[in-house]
Amino acid sequence: MNINLLGQGFEEKSVNSVGNQLIKFFADKNFHTFTGISAFASQAGIRGLSKHIKTAKKHLNIITIVTGVDQKGTSKEALEELLALDINAFVFYQPSITIFHPKIYLFEGDDKCELIIGSSNLTSQGLFTNVEASLHVSIDNSSVSDRKIVEQLKEYFNGIFDYSDPNLKKLNKKLIADLVKAKVVPTEEERKAAQDKAEKTERKETENIISKIFPKRAIAKIPSEFRGTRKPTTKTTADTAAAVSSVAGKGELVWESGKLTERDLNIPKGSNTNPTGSMLFKKGKMEDIDQRHYFRDTVFSSLKWKRDTKPGTTHLERAVATFKIVIEGKNEGTFKLTITHNTRTDTRSYEQKNSMTQISWSDAKNVIAKDNLIGKSASLFKTKKPDQFILKID
Repeated sequence: MNINLLGQGFEEKSVNSVGNQLIKFFADKNFHTFTGISAFASQAGIRGLSKHIKTAKKHLNIITIVTGVDQKGTSKEALEELLALDINAFVFYQPSITIFHPKIYLFEGDDKCELIIGSSNLTSQGLFTNVEASLHVSIDNSSVSDRKIVEQLKEYFNGIFDYSDPNLKKLNKKLIADLVKAKVVPTEEERKAAQDKAEKTERKETENIISKIFPKRAIAKIPSEFRGTRKPTTKTTADTAAAVSSVAGKGELVWESGKLTERDLNIPKGSNTNPTGSMLFKKGKMEDIDQRHYFRDTVFSSLKWKRDTKPGTTHLERAVATFKIVIEGKNEGTFKLTITHNTRTDTRSYEQKNSMTQISWSDAKNVIAKDNLIGKSASLFKTKKPDQFILKID
């Protein structure tokens, strides 16, 4: 038996994160069975693991994932992602003051087993960036003493491993609907709204206090497949799909906005809106990203950034990128647009976790500033060329 500590999130690069270990073990063809037990699961966490799980189906005969749903920590969309994997997916729930809180990942093979027990949930942050600690136990099946830890685990959680526990329910569409109806499981939108409300309340109580006590720390990066990006959900006609394909090519989807507003599109209507000529890259439909840094450090990291030299604006970085703009399937042209990032970390906006990166519409205003685009959604694709992107609005 070999036991190692898996620490993550305490340093900038967490190479031994639980997420990296799971990816590694899913690719190991020496295993035939996987059991994952997690207190919570997120849509981004499950989606990020999905391709690794689907590939592992070629050699894993049994794949079981059990998630808890206490404290609204697991969303409807996360359960739907789990159901779509077509594996043995279960929900454990006990209506009481106690909660279901284990994090256990067991890979079993004929000759060896790998066991991870710790604090990492099946969420992108829990697997990669949160400060977590887990023990990784490598087990030699030829050793009686080694096998004992797996036997103890299965004996203690026997109702989960043999699927007999009355609080363990097979995941299906009706169960998801019932949990949502009972308000046990929130939608991603509800969870985000609750989080934003909590953060707003907290900011009123702690503004300008915490930042003076605790400094900011560098955090590890989340792999792109775990960042909450999703495939476009807008249904298109064959003509629209062909037009988008011809423009977007093999671009990687790196951002989806929420519903576009008059301010986003530079269409001031009310007395409280002013034409800024730009749009902030807000979190939108993305999950598990820090919108203060994600766009500058991930989406546009390959651009040639230059800091302003004018007095009063030396905290601003600017870069120019080429954007092909596709609106409802029609290629509206190619535009060189300026991206601006505010590097200051002592502002009210930064403390409130607002976006610090924006795009100036410039010559693109002629195709962007239109009433019929209000309420639609924008998708941003990153191409293989570091300074070229595709912005699609549907």
